[in-house]
Amino acid sequence: MTVALVSGFGLLGFLAYWIRKACSNGSRYQYTALEPDSIGQERMELERKARQHAQNACKHYLRFCPRYALLQHLNDIGSRVDKHWFVVRDGSVKTERLLTLVPKNPKSVLECTPDTRRTILDLFLTLQHPYIYPVLDVEFVEGATDPETTFITLVLPFNSKGSLKDLIYKSCWHDDWSDKYGQRSEGLPLSQIQRLGRQILEALLFLKERKFPHDCNLHSGNVILQNGVARITGLENSLLGFTSRIQPIVMSGNFILDDFSAIDVICFGHVLFEMAAGYELLTPEPSEINLQDIAHYPQVVEIMDYVFKNPMGQVPTIEQLVMTEFFRNIDLREMRATSWPLLQAKMTASSSQLLETVRNRNSSKSGSTLDDHDVTETSTKENLQIRKLSMRSKSCDDEKYSHATERKSNFVGDKECLEHRGLSLYHRQQSLDFQFLG
Repeated sequence: MTVALVSGFGLLGFLAYWIRKACSNGSRYQYTALEPDSIGQERMELERKARQHAQNACKHYLRFCPRYALLQHLNDIGSRVDKHWFVVRDGSVKTERLLTLVPKNPKSVLECTPDTRRTILDLFLTLQHPYIYPVLDVEFVEGATDPETTFITLVLPFNSKGSLKDLIYKSCWHDDWSDKYGQRSEGLPLSQIQRLGRQILEALLFLKERKFPHDCNLHSGNVILQNGVARITGLENSLLGFTSRIQPIVMSGNFILDDFSAIDVICFGHVLFEMAAGYELLTPEPSEINLQDIAHYPQVVEIMDYVFKNPMGQVPTIEQLVMTEFFRNIDLREMRATSWPLLQAKMTASSSQLLETVRNRNSSKSGSTLDDHDVTETSTKENLQIRKLSMRSKSCDDEKYSHATERKSNFVGDKECLEHRGLSLYHRQQSLDFQFLG
């Protein structure tokens, strides 16, 4: 009977039939109102208070910095839970800027002083490069209602094109993070992968020459597209002690990281795969199934093997990647610009000391696979895998909180929340694929 109904009327007809049947039975089918989702409402209220707290802090900063005027408090466009984004107008040049605000990381090695601010600005002046997104201003601000909380504000150029991740998933840059990356994309054309990949490599090579510790902060969301050119951003995260969403996954791999820039090569491999496959890797290195998804790009598969499957876990250098056949003949017209050599500035002694301090901090924790501030210690690879698959967006249910990376948020007081909003939502489909194959 049921089969006949489905075949005769289709799914909608089948549903309509059962609705009419339920209604005709009167008291046999009783409907009760759903109990309110108190946990979900509590979470929404915490997020509302967090946004209000951040906006108050931003207004407090702008009162003492009349150069900028607040235009808009943006959605949660990035993965970091306690980070907020604002559009401001720079009155000195009559243009819009992007202002970010985030509480100081308790594990940061920086002291929030005027001297530190000048050192950071001097450092970013020496990091001007065609493939690096500039930082225009930085400031340390006390909370408007909580003087014990220190916020770090950065001012960047405003860019309406979004990030490389937005390009990959064809998403709108100003939408909420949890809404933008839920579908697997088709990936990018091979020529675009080559060009953007080489530009990213050039930026990494420049940072290596400057001995800048990127510390696992390279991912597709930290690559801004400006006039079709890839420009790395998020360099401040290494200085401020922030780690990325992908660090627990990348650092769980059996790689020989004998050079501080080797981690950049692994992260670059993840970015390259995402450009080709249209989804993020959930493992330190691509599996055979992952490689099958990019088999139509055999050149990319070769680079994947070169990065992830070298004998004894040895990671190739950035220079070696640049010299591969896939990347070496790409035209870098931005590097030929007549103004480019004039942008280079000499690094100050204080900037060099700051970089050395950050490198030493990173070296001291390189022996451990996971940062204890970002991921609760786990004794088995099975627990680690659970954590990687359960990193979640804001819309997931509370039951999965127990498997996720948790930390204290300065915005929600005693309440614990994830530092990041999770990996690409495409992991849901991948998890289903794993279950099906199993």
